Amino acid sequence: MYSLAICDDDRDFCSSLEKSLRGFFAAKNMECAISSFADTQSLDASVMGGDNYDLLFLDIMFKQDNGMNYAKYLRDRGYKFDIVFITTSKEYAVESFDVNPLYYLIKPIEQQKLTAALRRFFEKNAPRYICFSSLGGTIKIKLSDIYYFEIYGHRVLIHKSDGTQSDIRGTLKDIESQLPPAMFIRPHRSYIVNTEYITEIMHYNIKIANGDSIPISRSLYNKIQYEFVDYLAEKELFV
Repeated sequence: MYSLAICDDDRDFCSSLEKSLRGFFAAKNMECAISSFADTQSLDASVMGGDNYDLLFLDIMFKQDNGMNYAKYLRDRGYKFDIVFITTSKEYAVESFDVNPLYYLIKPIEQQKLTAALRRFFEKNAPRYICFSSLGGTIKIKLSDIYYFEIYGHRVLIHKSDGTQSDIRGTLKDIESQLPPAMFIRPHRSYIVNTEYITEIMHYNIKIANGDSIPISRSLYNKIQYEFVDYLAEKELFV
C-alpha cells in the first residue's frame, strides 16, 4: 500500500485532490492511504511522530508559512520521500533545486498533469527486475525485457523481447499487483502488456513491436485508448 500526504490550506482543494488520487489508484487496482493537512505544522507533527509517506503533495504558499522552506527542512533532516509542489506559477523552480521535487502541479490542476506526476512517481520508484516462481524455481527478469504476459491454459507465459518465453506460476491478478502501473496495462483478462512496446491500438486489438496482436475487451476499449494516449503525452512531457 502506498502512503500519500496532501498539505494545503484550501480544504476544498484537498478534498478534490484526494478524490482524484483515490480514483487513480482504484482504476489501477492499487491500495493507498491518504492523509490531508491544512498547514506544515500539523504535517510536521505527523512526520516527527513516525508517519512515513511515499509521496507528498505540498502547497508552496500558505497564509503564514512557506512550503518551499518546509521542504528544505525535510531534506535537511534526511527525509527522502518524493515531493510534488502545488503552486499557482513556476516562479519557484530555481529556488527548489536543492529540494529535487518530483513534479510541479499548477492550480487549477489538470487531470492529465496529475496523471503525469503519478506516472513519474511510479517510474522513478519502479524496480528494474522482478522475480517470479517457475517450475524450476525462481527466475529474475528485467521488466524492460517483457513484451507481455499471457494466460495459456493453466500457466502464465512471459513473452520477452529476445523472442523467448518463460513459464511462471501465479495468477495475472497477483502478477499485476507486482508491476509498476506506469509501465503495464491490462487490456483483457488473459493479458498484461508492457506499454512501451505497443505500436498501435485499433479494432479492439493491440499491436506489439514483435508483430503479435493482443485482444482488448470491449468494456475496456475506451479506457485502454485513453491510457495509451496519456502515456504518449506524458512521454512528451518528460523529454
